[in-house]
Amino acid sequence: SAGSTTGTVNFTPTDDSVYERDETATIAISSVSGGSATESGSQSVTITITENESAPTVTLTRSGASIAENSGSTLTLTATLSIKVDEAVTVALSTSGAATEGTDYTDGSGNLDDITISAGSTTGTVSFTPTDDSVYEGDEAAVVAIDSVSGGGASESGSQSVTVTISENESAPTVTLAT
Repeated sequence: SAGSTTGTVNFTPTDDSVYERDETATIAISSVSGGSATESGSQSVTITITENESAPTVTLTRSGASIAENSGSTLTLTATLSIKVDEAVTVALSTSGAATEGTDYTDGSGNLDDITISAGSTTGTVSFTPTDDSVYEGDEAAVVAIDSVSGGGASESGSQSVTVTISENESAPTVTLAT
């Protein structure tokens, strides 16, 4: 104002429900007019907006505990974030158990892929598709676990794994003796 040597503007951050980590905003003078005033060099200030949401964690669930080898259907594995994030999160999976990835089950097109949770979403999925074969193996368990989490500042919530039983559809073999 006329007769003053200072002026102010309010800077008010917007609270949201998305985890974005701490962010910075740089405010700079773009021009000066009136009273023959000029800018003294390039003037700017940087303000840090401190994130108030907790860092997201990921959990892993399955749509069913078992599936028949010859069912022709799939189960869904779902990775769920505790809060939305502003970038994609990749959940790398590892497998173990008596059932073999790529032989006894796939994602429908090959090995079980990682799960991607898109920015702004809280879930991502991958299909678990049993492979029907003509070999008797008995019921087999597949253990799918979170191997690592990257992106969005997310981490695994404890140790996450799910077990899926693939039910055998072939009959147990019999042995006969002939002379």
